[in-house]
Amino acid sequence: MTSKSSKKRRRRWPDNVTSGGVWWCDRGWQPVKYALCLDESVWDREMKRLQLTTTVSFPTAHGCCTFLESGQQAMVMVTLGEGYKSRKPIEVAGILVHEATHVWQHITKIIGEESPSIEFEAYSIQAISQELMHAFKELTK
Repeated sequence: MTSKSSKKRRRRWPDNVTSGGVWWCDRGWQPVKYALCLDESVWDREMKRLQLTTTVSFPTAHGCCTFLESGQQAMVMVTLGEGYKSRKPIEVAGILVHEATHVWQHITKIIGEESPSIEFEAYSIQAISQELMHAFKELTK
């Protein structure tokens, strides 16, 4: 007979929840955690919360993926520069799909997949894109 521990473990990287303005996406089976961040002060706070001593500043590009690592955990922080506020929704969606592709490329590198099938790749990028779009919707309510 096994017993369940009554102690709650503090999760340093929440899945599918916001952490002070950073939305950690539901990553399913993927071994890489990824999140969306839209603000420099939130970025700084999250880097501190994750105890990352990084010299990487908040990216100001239209869209950017920053690849991070804490211990054995690979992470990708997707950011949008301030310019997203003046863009049409379809343009923001396009940028998020572009960044989702970079997240996917990083995942394939981590799992050692050199030649994923086209359906595996398409479904994976679709899922990552949808998560990032959902995160964007939630963060800009």
